[in-house]
Amino acid sequence: MTDTSGKAIDRDAEQLRALGYVSHFDRTMSKWENFSLGFTYLSPVVGVYTIFASAFIAGGPPMWWTYILVGLGQFMVCLIFGEIVSQFPISGGLYPWARRLMGKRWAWMAGWVYAWALCCTMAGAATGVAPFLAQLGNVPSTPAATTVIALALIAITTLLNLSGTRLLARVAMFGFVCELVGAIVVGGYLLLFARHQPLGVLVDASFVHADGHYLPAFLASSLAAMFCYYGFEACGDVAEETPDASRMIPKAMRMTIYIGVRRPPGSAWHSCCRFRTSAPSCRGATPTHRHAAAGGHG
Repeated sequence: MTDTSGKAIDRDAEQLRALGYVSHFDRTMSKWENFSLGFTYLSPVVGVYTIFASAFIAGGPPMWWTYILVGLGQFMVCLIFGEIVSQFPISGGLYPWARRLMGKRWAWMAGWVYAWALCCTMAGAATGVAPFLAQLGNVPSTPAATTVIALALIAITTLLNLSGTRLLARVAMFGFVCELVGAIVVGGYLLLFARHQPLGVLVDASFVHADGHYLPAFLASSLAAMFCYYGFEACGDVAEETPDASRMIPKAMRMTIYIGVRRPPGSAWHSCCRFRTSAPSCRGATPTHRHAAAGGHG
């Protein structure tokens, strides 16, 4: 261990003692590994394979703009979380932060809400990817098969989380690299060789046959973007396992937003643009046909 890392760990231990807390974790997770953990939880690709088709049906091609708006809003939340974790670099994330800021009652409520959010996220992500894995294995995508695959995925990821920090950090880094490379390769192919629509389709709301104003449809379509841009708080969940946590974790949180939102070609909004311009024309099609054109299953 270098002298710089040793001094950072000493500063972390001193800060925790000032909070009346003693850590029993090993600080072996680097900044990039911490960032990878947050990014794989945020995972823009998950928002594509889970509810992208439904969002496209609701809002049409202009739903692309929701990725920018939601991303900017979530960046504001990220800045707040980064400030909090810099003051309270304690493992557990939301619960210990709320306990020290607002007291035990609010912490209890925040902890329960966050626990249910985690359960829903795991179930949603596993159920969303199950039909694709079934296709890869030439298994009929029946409800029973989808459920079995989803349960198996949840069991595997639970074991990875229980395996220890080092293995979890390596798996998170591997997942980040695969997701970024996959977004670049698939998105680049769609943009260069499989494009069926002009860029002007991104501002064409005539696809949506909504009664009244387009705004409700636009807001409904933002659900896919919201599914892409939360999870950066996971960086703070392992604060006591990251050296110099009060400085490194806020940076890691911001990096998840920078790469997930603001920096093409690996960003979600850029990938969304590629998917939309590569989709065949669906004007006048039935909802079922629109769902198929958007890449949905069912």
